[in-house]
Amino acid sequence: MPRYFLEIAFDGTPYRGWQRQLAAPSVQAEVERALRIALHLPELFVVGCGRTDTGVHATEFFLHFVAPTDRVVDERLVYSVSSMLPESIAAKRVITVADDAHARFSATERGYGYLIHRMKDPFLSGRSHLLRPALDVDAMNEGCAALIGRQDFSSFCKAGSDNRTTICDVRHAHWENTANGYRFTIRADRYLRNMVRAIVGTCIRIGKGQQPLASMAEVLAAKDRGAAGKSAPARGLYLERVVYPFIPSAPAT
Repeated sequence: MPRYFLEIAFDGTPYRGWQRQLAAPSVQAEVERALRIALHLPELFVVGCGRTDTGVHATEFFLHFVAPTDRVVDERLVYSVSSMLPESIAAKRVITVADDAHARFSATERGYGYLIHRMKDPFLSGRSHLLRPALDVDAMNEGCAALIGRQDFSSFCKAGSDNRTTICDVRHAHWENTANGYRFTIRADRYLRNMVRAIVGTCIRIGKGQQPLASMAEVLAAKDRGAAGKSAPARGLYLERVVYPFIPSAPAT
């Protein structure tokens, strides 16, 4: 049967993450339900480009599925699926791919963004982390320089995680000021569980002056989760870029 990639976006606030669970709402369960109805199939399962934790959002997320050849899979399906999804999830486009294309394992890079706002804003509730103290962006960026490259990120991995390797290739990690706070962007070939939020938490400590600039390199060298800062809340985290060699991608920001 033909294989397809479906691009979606979602507000993760109502869900216990991407992955389907028995007794909790998930993005995967909602997408599978909508696809089954739209394609008139009694059973259909999808594979996502990765897992997201409870409350994490995605502006770009890909999943793959297969469908019988007698089903119409085009932009009309995107409209139909999107109309049946909750307001917190939207289908964006569908792409026919090769039989061996895999939403998770074919990705060559993923990019995350993290948002912090300093003044209370009801329109950012659940979508950005409210942190009132001023942060030293230059200091955080100096600290982030230690993250670049292929190295062991076990200090930023949630304890008890089952990873085949803790080696990741981080290609970009940068903070910038925004009108109401700060924005962090990071790009890498892969991530460990809780990795980005642990990095953000460590950066915040540096930005507050609670840790020296050199501490980021020291945390990495420790290979111990206890050496890193407290994980930043999930509500500020967005998966916003997934790169595949067979899908044209917008330029990285």
